[in-house]
Amino acid sequence: MSFDQMLEIAMRWLHIFGAITAVGASIFALVVIVPTMAKLPEDARKAFHAAARPKFAMLIGMAIMALLVSGIYNYLVVMRAKHQGQSIYDMLMGIKILLALVIFFVASALTGQSPAFQKIRDNRKTWLTLNVFLAAVLIAIAGYLRTIPFATAP
Repeated sequence: MSFDQMLEIAMRWLHIFGAITAVGASIFALVVIVPTMAKLPEDARKAFHAAARPKFAMLIGMAIMALLVSGIYNYLVVMRAKHQGQSIYDMLMGIKILLALVIFFVASALTGQSPAFQKIRDNRKTWLTLNVFLAAVLIAIAGYLRTIPFATAP
């Protein structure tokens, strides 16, 4: 196995692992953390949030970084040449990238501390629901992209 093949496998693994982490964390926050925090007294909710937010933000930040690095590599180095001239592939990949950027923004706004995004954090359940929905659409697009035959031999 060549170095290029090993790197391609490592980047694919990194991308899948980053997606599992980001989407899984969002679902966990939506289904477990947000409803549980709503049942806590205000002082306990603030204490939990203060303790959990930095760790959750780090996890989301690392997942986003993994997705950006591996996604850029996978598209530019691995997949782009294999789908040269396939407008449907390029269109769907563009939509996937835009969805990913929206998801990254919402996740960053939810886990960050900037006063500019406090309204997003105040409506955490709505924004988490949106992010999980967008992630499901993105995953569906990614699944379809994997079924498009290569334009050139791999």
